[in-house]
Amino acid sequence: MLRKSLIFAFFAAAASVGVAEDAPRITEVTIEPHEVTLTNADQSVQFLVTLKMSDGTLRDGTRQVEYKTQLTEGSGSGDGVAAVERGRLVPKGDGAISVEASVVDPVTKQTVVASARATVRNFAVERELHFVNDIEPILTKTGCNTGGCHGKASGQNGFKLSLFAFEPKFDYDALVNEAHGRRVFPASPEESLILKKATGTIVHGGGTRFDEHSEAYKMLSRWIAQGVPYGDEKAPTVQSIEVLPRERLLAGVGEQQLRVVAHYTDGSFQDVTRQAEYKAQQPDILKVETNGLVSTLGHTGEGAVMVRYMGQVDVARVAVPFSRGLPAEAYAHFQPKNFIDELVAEKWHKLGIAPSAVCSDEEFLRRASLDAIGTLPTAEEVKAFLADQSEDKRDRLVDRLLDRPEYAGYWSNQWGDLLRVQRHGQNTLKAGTFAFTGWLHDAFAQNMPYDQFVRAILTAQGESAECPPTNWYRWVRNTVAMVNDSSELFLGLRLSCANCHNHPYERITQDDYWGYGAFFARVSVKRGLGDEQAIVVKKDGAVNQPRTGQTMKPKALNGPEYDYVRGEDPRQKLADWMADPKNPYFAKAIANRTWAHYMGVGLVEAVDDMRVTNPPSNPQLLDALAKEMINYHFDLKHLMSVIMKSRTYSLSSTPTEQNKTDRQNYARYTPKRLSAQALLDAVDQVTGSESKFEGLPLGTRAIDLPDEAVPSYFLTVFGRSMRETACECERSYAPNLSQVLDLMNSPELQNKIADKKGRLNQLLDAKKSDEEILADFYLSAFGRNPRPDEMKDALAMVAGAKDRRASLEDFEWMFLNAKEFLFNH
Repeated sequence: MLRKSLIFAFFAAAASVGVAEDAPRITEVTIEPHEVTLTNADQSVQFLVTLKMSDGTLRDGTRQVEYKTQLTEGSGSGDGVAAVERGRLVPKGDGAISVEASVVDPVTKQTVVASARATVRNFAVERELHFVNDIEPILTKTGCNTGGCHGKASGQNGFKLSLFAFEPKFDYDALVNEAHGRRVFPASPEESLILKKATGTIVHGGGTRFDEHSEAYKMLSRWIAQGVPYGDEKAPTVQSIEVLPRERLLAGVGEQQLRVVAHYTDGSFQDVTRQAEYKAQQPDILKVETNGLVSTLGHTGEGAVMVRYMGQVDVARVAVPFSRGLPAEAYAHFQPKNFIDELVAEKWHKLGIAPSAVCSDEEFLRRASLDAIGTLPTAEEVKAFLADQSEDKRDRLVDRLLDRPEYAGYWSNQWGDLLRVQRHGQNTLKAGTFAFTGWLHDAFAQNMPYDQFVRAILTAQGESAECPPTNWYRWVRNTVAMVNDSSELFLGLRLSCANCHNHPYERITQDDYWGYGAFFARVSVKRGLGDEQAIVVKKDGAVNQPRTGQTMKPKALNGPEYDYVRGEDPRQKLADWMADPKNPYFAKAIANRTWAHYMGVGLVEAVDDMRVTNPPSNPQLLDALAKEMINYHFDLKHLMSVIMKSRTYSLSSTPTEQNKTDRQNYARYTPKRLSAQALLDAVDQVTGSESKFEGLPLGTRAIDLPDEAVPSYFLTVFGRSMRETACECERSYAPNLSQVLDLMNSPELQNKIADKKGRLNQLLDAKKSDEEILADFYLSAFGRNPRPDEMKDALAMVAGAKDRRASLEDFEWMFLNAKEFLFNH
């Protein structure tokens, strides 16, 4: 009753205070499906009722309208044939009825009606239940076969099920034949262990999963009473599922009922709304109940609801606008420069959010420098950029940054993290590791096309020191590691789940996984010269699916299958497919990864989790960025340039009333802490004191370090990647107490500030005034000039100090501890 009261709140409030003349009216009511046939007593159908409003919006009326049933033949109520319970049609007996859904418009006071037809057959005929199609969905819906319960590798308390019903015969044997038949007891179903534990009648570690009046209990009890039949092994199985509506816009605190239809291998379909599982992918924006009812939580943005049923998945998208009908002046300052701006602006209009103002020149220079080359602009560069009055100076800055030598060092370091360029402290592996770092540096310096870059790594063979990309195989030494790392890095897909079973959140099967793995069937690792390794490709070799034993042909994900050819390296076919414009993953994965680096949040987040159940926040923009990559022959610098030259990238990081709750539509720049390497280099640059790294020449910057084994307490504390996995998440930006203490108290930082050859001492030796020195601090650390009030206060504090040098050192320390220094904003 509470929910229904909330649903009617808008209409009730409008009626009590009078309805504005321009208030939207209900112009039409539609009900889906229009015709329903239920062929047994176990079936039900979820209606979707949609209210079409005069302003063009759609609202869910499924639980708002009044339902009435009428016999199709003769007169009288159809309640004896079927009843509608919160929009769900439940059979009661054989017959044919019409279902009427009506609602009174609060503006016109007129009743608007929609109708559907329903037929119920064989209501009194008890059908034999099918284990796969009837029982497995219950075990999944109630959580019995999840990874946290009986579906985990070791099972739970002696009872093991396959994860998410992946192996029905295994599950049937576990239920029916194990434990001396105690789990199911046909002679007295209510004494079955599976029912007594699930209802909490006896102690159950998983708690109560359902009660004795639930549909799950009744179905399981019937199946046990029928003698626990497995059913026809050739019976149709679920081929796909479809969720409706696929997209919907909800304002404020609203609701939307979902409907899920399962399509079977024989062409039939069935409503499985109550049997399906639901999960809100953005729980701060949406919540979803077990019956498919989605509710918004008052936050702006677009959320996705993952729907899963019998190994099949689909997604519904629900957008929550910040406001409706913002005035044109809210967007007047934003003049699109390219397709990025046009597509993000289109989304802003849809969601009722407006962009922040364009950032200052000082902010843009610092932001672009740190994002593109991991390097702060110098005080001299700041002054020169601010003095430049040309209109295209930002675009020219982007071109200069992408051509600077720091670009190659910074991006080879970024990709060194992802490609596991590491020694694990073993100096015997130094030659190959350093060679790989050098190769990455050269690849970025030459702007090697990304598809060629990936091909060189995937198809590498030979000695690790002579062919540096073979070093990638040093830490991915078997088929599973090769599949997992390559798919995560280059396709944006986390496939590891499909190693042992069909992927629970993606349309990828175990056969797909091992078909992909067959591309690496002929890769062999051998010992090379000294302690180095060599990658060789055998003339023959194949991969077998571990569960079925079937020999798998190399097969691209949702792509072509290839025959093994003696003497051929199947990885070449993999590289060909990667760069194919029809590949649905490759270009999107690198476009999303690059966008996330510059914008702070990926269009798909996390960047290596681009599954169907984790859709992009702006699909049109992701498609356009991927197309740009393909059209420009996978030129990474071009993609970076397009992003950085967009008006969107130039927006201020300061939120406004029109975008303060939005976190995924780029109406403002997302601040981010400097990476560990960029931060250490920034400290060195501001203080003018160079860090000394063991075994490397003085002057080596942190972004140029060859691998993770170079000792540095600072880099470790501030979250550098140890390069154990291919995940971006290894590079940590999370704050911790050690970082605070290191910045406040570390002798290393104090020594840099007091360095006799450092920047402060150079300024003092040059007889610079307090004002000149403080201005230099602002320009060097923050990339901007001080405000008058800042300078006035700072000068007063220095003038009042007994020790001028110590006071200025304290100021430099303060700058290095400031959020404005630690963050790119």
